[in-house]
Amino acid sequence: MVNSSRLEASDRVTLLMSFVPYLLEHGPVSIDELAQHFDITIAQVEELVQLLAMSGIPGDNGFYQHSDLFDINWDLFENEAQVELWSHVGVEATPRFSAREAAALVAGLQYISGIVPDSDKEIISTLLKKISAGASAAPENLLISAAEMPVDVDVITTAVASEKSIRFRYRNGQGIEQVRTVDPLRLDLVGPTWYLRSWCHDRQALRTFRLDRISELELSEQKFSSPVSANELTDQLFDVSETDLRVQFHVDTAALPLISAYNPEIVSQLDEESVAVEVSFANLESVPIFVAQVPGLIRVISPSEAVTAVQDWANQALARYTA
Repeated sequence: MVNSSRLEASDRVTLLMSFVPYLLEHGPVSIDELAQHFDITIAQVEELVQLLAMSGIPGDNGFYQHSDLFDINWDLFENEAQVELWSHVGVEATPRFSAREAAALVAGLQYISGIVPDSDKEIISTLLKKISAGASAAPENLLISAAEMPVDVDVITTAVASEKSIRFRYRNGQGIEQVRTVDPLRLDLVGPTWYLRSWCHDRQALRTFRLDRISELELSEQKFSSPVSANELTDQLFDVSETDLRVQFHVDTAALPLISAYNPEIVSQLDEESVAVEVSFANLESVPIFVAQVPGLIRVISPSEAVTAVQDWANQALARYTA
């Protein structure tokens, strides 16, 4: 609480920056409520109201006209001890979302609304209302289907809240299934695919799993042992460790945005249309899966075992197709 009977200049500026938007959002507000909300005295609320009535933006001639100042409903203030702004200046000059920008934000919130915990759905609803109200025009109507999680996200959120590991059966790109125990750290959405960033107990390293390849997900009794927190994760989807396999590719520059999630390191510029890159993989089996994402736009160069793995994968696929 501001203890002095009168507000210091710095306190006035700080409080007014929050005071005006609060009044605009809530309409008429009692002096008692304002004092409680901003943790100041009733006398200090009255001081702020008086200061607000003398604040504004001067006109082109450098002088203040009535329309250049904030206007208070003085009858309501004096008779019912409530504060209401009748007019406000400068606020409209603040950049606002266009109808299309607001629609894009609304669409994004609607998309994730299906996966947030029930306790957070009210927050999503409030944000939707604020974005719509803050747009320069009514947002365009878009039909958006909420994102669907391929697994029970409540198991993951419970694990994070209780700092317990989770256990699941994971099927890799070659169709091989293994049981993994991990400490869930973060969920990332890349295009239509959800990924789980986690500390893998079996590999003792950071690993990323596609949720649509997870089954039999359950909460474990093991406590978190991850030396890395969620806040320490980078935006690089696939984390690199010292034991990872480094593979070199020749890639068309047009394909670089399509593989950006793998954090390719550009080694050299081959010509105007292609570059040499290096990408890290946790295992050899992941290399053919990576190549299949940009068919015809990428070629494996080294090491030889990576070249062989992609050739074998392509031959097996061709054999199944021609059988």
